[in-house]
Amino acid sequence: MNQIPGESSALFRVAIIVWCFAILVTGSGCVRSNVRATGIEPVAKRMIPGNYRVLGETEAQSSSFNLLWVFPVTPRISYESAVNDAIARLGGDNLINVRTWIERQIWIGGMVEILHVRGTVIMYGEDVSDQTTGVLPEKKE
Repeated sequence: MNQIPGESSALFRVAIIVWCFAILVTGSGCVRSNVRATGIEPVAKRMIPGNYRVLGETEAQSSSFNLLWVFPVTPRISYESAVNDAIARLGGDNLINVRTWIERQIWIGGMVEILHVRGTVIMYGEDVSDQTTGVLPEKKE
């Protein structure tokens, strides 16, 4: 066998470095995490005049991942997607008393952004039960 002196030790070193990097990236935890409030709004979508019924409080998220902090791997965070998911969880029509915040997690291999949306789900309708909490004025044209 014709080997160049030191070739096997150089390949061994490269293999060890690649293996260590793979373990570091896949086995490491979150390096840093921060949360910041992004808003408080009375409603998520345009209100429809008339009666509404409160269905309950809910929360939903939209998240995205950037490989090596720069390259997007998943779709960007979406306020609309999070709001629609929150409304769908309770089968309502709109979200009131909306609070939003973004959580950003920094990992060795990339970054995760999570948009949280929390609010009260309401349902519009003429025949609402005793849980009616609001009557919006009819629109004058």
